[in-house]
Amino acid sequence: MVHSLLAIEGNTSTWIMLAIVGALFIGMIVYTVFSSKKRKQQQDNMMNSLVVGTKIMTIGRMVGKITQVNPDNTLIINVGTENNPTLIVIDRQAVGLVLENAAAPAPAPVDPAPAADLPQDEPVVSEEAPAEEEKKSDLVDDPFKK
Repeated sequence: MVHSLLAIEGNTSTWIMLAIVGALFIGMIVYTVFSSKKRKQQQDNMMNSLVVGTKIMTIGRMVGKITQVNPDNTLIINVGTENNPTLIVIDRQAVGLVLENAAAPAPAPVDPAPAADLPQDEPVVSEEAPAEEEKKSDLVDDPFKK
């Protein structure tokens, strides 16, 4: 009788272990599917943002600006300078990274707030803090600081 109870208990722990391994396996599959969908969506967004003037890096690590987008899924990019252009034709799928998007607006410059606009009840940070840091950094000999 004791032997049969041990066999049932051992069988139960085996089933629990198999259930845990199966749940982990299913979790890994679900994670892989969702992450690949997200990666594909990011890739599609990048491909749709390719317009003339966009600075890109190819999968071969060449950097250039798009000068023409052709209807046959090819791009003509300038890998030279503005004064001495070197034009090459690449497939749209050879774009590895968008470095500077021409369609994105330039960030607006931020004007610092005048001192009169600051609330008077907040403490003002003194300008003496950087001088203390310079004194501490003088203790360490920096070979590049000459």
